[in-house]
Amino acid sequence: MIAMFRRPQTVHGITVPRRRFTLWAALYFALFFCLPLLVIAFGLDTLLYATVDKPFGTCLSVFCWAG
Repeated sequence: MIAMFRRPQTVHGITVPRRRFTLWAALYFALFFCLPLLVIAFGLDTLLYATVDKPFGTCLSVFCWAG
């Protein structure tokens, strides 16, 4: 699989450009992977804060570490 990225391929004598990551790929990754993952993590952290802090008096959430 890695050799596919290193060696230029030829199709009918024409050299095909290698794959490369672009700015659009980075934006797509950030928008459709990282952002939903952060939203889910923030929701779980808020749920943990609501269920553990009030009844037990201990805080395991980022809210407590932030101040």
